[in-house]
Formats: sequence, C-alpha cells, structure tokens
Amino acid sequence: MEAGQFFNNVPRNVTILAIGVTVVLGMFRLIPLLILVWVVALTYIAIYQYRSSKNTGTSFVCLDCATIHTLNACPKCGSKLKKLYSRTSSYGV
Repeated sequence: MEAGQFFNNVPRNVTILAIGVTVVLGMFRLIPLLILVWVVALTYIAIYQYRSSKNTGTSFVCLDCATIHTLNACPKCGSKLKKLYSRTSSYGV
C-alpha cells in the first residue's frame, strides 16, 4: 500500500478522529457531546461517499486497444470488450 493511498482514505480518517475524540470526551463523561461527535462523523462520511460516487463515473479499459473510457463502447476502436478500471485494486488494470 502506498503512503498517499493510506492518507487519502477519508472515511477511515474521520472514524479514527471520532474514536480519539470519543476517548477524550469519555474520560470526562461528556456523553451528549460524545453522541454529537458520532452523529457529525457519520453524517460527514455519508455525504462524502454520496458526493464521491456521484462525481466519479465508472471507468472501463478496452481489452482490444487499452483505452480508458466511460462509454459502453470504446471511442477509439468501437469494441465492446471491456474490463473495469481501478488503480488501487488487482481486479482492474
């Protein structure tokens, strides 16, 4: 895993921050603030995931000419043979 990939995981970072704040607020028994922290954290994560899925379309790689595109057929060669494109998983190119 690359270092940039580690720090770019916003939902995980928000969860870690919320856990840290929970520990501090839990030591002082500030339960209403503790609940508020988790409501805000979960709301932020939900909004972030909604916006990120809305902004990024699914990318495909043409299996004939290796062009990355978002269309049903390749704009370069017209082929419909495609594979999902992902930089971070082993399932894509």
